[in-house]
Amino acid sequence: MKQEQFMPLYPQPRLVKWLGGEKSWSANVTYDIQERAVPAVEQVRLNTRVEQALAGSSQHGASTDLPIHIGISLREGLHPEGYVLHWDDEGLRIEYSQPAGLHYAVVTIEQLLIRHGLTWSCCRIEDEPDFPVRGLMLDIGRSKIPKLSELFQLIDQMSMVKLNHLQLYMEGYCFEYEQHKMAFPESTPMTAEEFRRLDAYAASRFIDLVPNQNCLGHMGDWLSKPAYRELAEHPDGMPIDAPYPLTFPPTTLNPVDQRSLDLIRGMFDELLPAFTSDWVNINMDEPFGLGSGKSKERCDAIGLGPLYMEYAEGVMDIVRSHGKKVMMWGDVLTRHPEVVGRIPDDVTILDWNYDSSISFAEHCSMLQKNGISYYVCPGTSSWSSLSGRTDNMLNNIADAAVQGRKYGAGGLIVTDWGDNGHWQVPAISYPGYAYAAGLSWYTEGNLHLEDELKNYLTEYVFKDASGEIGHFLMELGRYYHLENSSLDNGTYLSALLTRRLKSRERLEKELSLFLRIFAELNGTTVSSFQLDFQYQDILEWLENRKEQLEKLDLQVPDADVLTDELRNTLRLIEQAVGIHRYMCRIDMTDAKDELNCIIDLESQLKLVIEEFNRLWRIRHREGGLATSTQAMYRLLDQYEGIRPLKNRF
Repeated sequence: MKQEQFMPLYPQPRLVKWLGGEKSWSANVTYDIQERAVPAVEQVRLNTRVEQALAGSSQHGASTDLPIHIGISLREGLHPEGYVLHWDDEGLRIEYSQPAGLHYAVVTIEQLLIRHGLTWSCCRIEDEPDFPVRGLMLDIGRSKIPKLSELFQLIDQMSMVKLNHLQLYMEGYCFEYEQHKMAFPESTPMTAEEFRRLDAYAASRFIDLVPNQNCLGHMGDWLSKPAYRELAEHPDGMPIDAPYPLTFPPTTLNPVDQRSLDLIRGMFDELLPAFTSDWVNINMDEPFGLGSGKSKERCDAIGLGPLYMEYAEGVMDIVRSHGKKVMMWGDVLTRHPEVVGRIPDDVTILDWNYDSSISFAEHCSMLQKNGISYYVCPGTSSWSSLSGRTDNMLNNIADAAVQGRKYGAGGLIVTDWGDNGHWQVPAISYPGYAYAAGLSWYTEGNLHLEDELKNYLTEYVFKDASGEIGHFLMELGRYYHLENSSLDNGTYLSALLTRRLKSRERLEKELSLFLRIFAELNGTTVSSFQLDFQYQDILEWLENRKEQLEKLDLQVPDADVLTDELRNTLRLIEQAVGIHRYMCRIDMTDAKDELNCIIDLESQLKLVIEEFNRLWRIRHREGGLATSTQAMYRLLDQYEGIRPLKNRF
């Protein structure tokens, strides 16, 4: 719809009619609640939330002494999550058909009061979502498990942008499986009681907390333990034909070993009772080496696609025995269309793609033509990047929403992964969360609204009095344009920090090999590593971001932690830039210059590690921290080994 002006709302609503004139709120609020609406009003805590929003409004002085009347009525025929708000001289009228719709009406009122103040232009808002399922999947399976308080806060942030679906991705020992805890003494997993509390908290905000456990690939943490090693497709690792022989560690379960299904059955017997959701995500993605190890004989007899489905059907039966339905990734199925017809009606396929240069269109079209229920799953582009890849994120999410709408996807779930130590801090991912929420709520009306997204982050999420943080976060994720690197799903500077110090020639060979291996594993086109690093421009970019960071004036309880997390993120980027300088001997003429560079890098890295550890412990559990920082400590050891050698000169 063509609007006269944007509402100070994110997501933008579907329809706004301006009625002329304006009216101010009052602290004196009276309610006229239709009898049928009383249970929903109590369920969403409407009175309390309106009072709290009025108290926190940005324009207290504009209020009136006259009472404000709020009428709430149930109207049949509205979308289950839709609502109508009518604001005029008579006060506010709210219409809805299901409690979720009333909840989202209150979410809209809260944001308008906090951001816009107590005086509103008279208007009528008619709103409902494009996608029934609007979700977030956060990786807790690789090192970083948030404390429960952080997950409660995350759910609150999701509710503020009308998301209704949350998954916490698990592949390692993230849940306290009693029968397996002795094998993982170093872990600090989620417990069943914590999941039950989180489940209830999410439900109170109309968010479905869906259990998530990988069941085939990505099982490396389990298969590295002696007790489970023999369950692997390749217990001794998978040989890969590269320029020189190497072995990929075991990550995939053997699908023809009954003990694999017994392991999954035992997991689900413990995990699923903690959740009220009707769904379970069994994942089943990237089963590297499937059909080439212990299951090769069976694979040769029936084919890779049927082998995969044979095992998947066994897992589906386990899920059904708990009265739940299956979600699973679609990467294997889209490469093996011969088994698409075996996807049951009670299974939803999650189609993932995180590269903005590749459209969701082909897969969406194929899934729709085959009558398969599916969701589109783009990403935040924050992992393996330190500070995000903003434009890849924006374009990837936009394509997912547009193609998902065009080809009948039932949901959009934005993914936030933890590859290579999960070094990105939570704030780095928030732009992706919010943009995905906007486009999954109302795709056309929120597409390409970067300014509105930045304003939302600044005014409502981080409450930054300086007005800077929205722009700061978006620009923080744009340094990768100055790398001009051919790496996928990450940045060159992030790769430098995880691969130790080495010559440029050796690094380029390693990165080219890395691209080749994962192209072979994923069945994609092989590309060589390319780089056109703009060193001086990145130095200037860094200085601009440092200056911008110091201007922030966040008015949220964790403001100091947020600022320190972002400051340490800039230190990590600066460390990687310094490694590039040393590796390429930029502005160095002799051994003394090289020594001074190493001394500076060592001093800086010690501060990075100290702050990383401190900040991690504020928001996240101890288990996983040692794994996450391994690469940092290896690099520090290397500096300490180089310094005495350089001192001789």
